[in-house]
Amino acid sequence: MSYKELREQVEALTSRLTPAFVEEAVRQLLRQGEDVGGGINMHRLVKHLLNAPQMRDVEVVWAYDRLKPALRAALAQIPSLYLFEGD
Repeated sequence: MSYKELREQVEALTSRLTPAFVEEAVRQLLRQGEDVGGGINMHRLVKHLLNAPQMRDVEVVWAYDRLKPALRAALAQIPSLYLFEGD
């Protein structure tokens, strides 16, 4: 995937990142199983939201950096979920 295509997908996704949309995506991933250490890894969530399971790590990081403000805002409004940031 080119970065131009990825940027377009990220821009389109950003406007859809409502609390309900993010919560449903997290619930779908939780039904598939938690990641090591519990919960859902943000890289897995980004791949799921962009419907790109084969996305390279460098692309996931690039996309996450741009989606992070909208994801944080959505997660802050969902009392049953929280964002845990490690080291």
